[in-house]
Amino acid sequence: MILAFPLSIVLVFKNWSTAIGTSTPMQLKFDWLDQYEPIYLFWSGIILAAVLIVLLIITLFWPRSQSLYLHQKSDGQVTISKKAIEHFALSALQHEPFIGNPKVSAKLSRKRITLKISGDLLNSVNAKKQTADFLNQLKKDLRICLGISEQKKIKIRLVDFNESDANVHQSRVV
Repeated sequence: MILAFPLSIVLVFKNWSTAIGTSTPMQLKFDWLDQYEPIYLFWSGIILAAVLIVLLIITLFWPRSQSLYLHQKSDGQVTISKKAIEHFALSALQHEPFIGNPKVSAKLSRKRITLKISGDLLNSVNAKKQTADFLNQLKKDLRICLGISEQKKIKIRLVDFNESDANVHQSRVV
């Protein structure tokens, strides 16, 4: 827009008499414009072309979120949506005693499924081992129950865990 604004003003004044049929409202002499207009048009065209090429490349290669297509057969295909995977993981999390108020968000791409799990971390013995075991079991369950192939990577991240009120150590003596 910055490159096109000066050009539009000059084009209006140069073509006023052709388009409207009267003389220009202001008699302006742009001697310097006749000299620099071709240079301005050339370099602004180069800059605009470069910006458009960069935007095209970004648009083409930006990762897209999509549904997960599984089991294509001659009579149809099974489609599993992002919400189905989120609810599957959420239902598995609700049976775990060490995570309270779980929230799950999923991102699907052509080669990867990424799950982000957040919530309140409750008191438990060996929390790291329980978490690792749970995440491995969740990956296995996703592959088995939803039919996700081995080529598609499943990445599960635990983010934004807050200590719940049960974890706050209070003194025993009041």
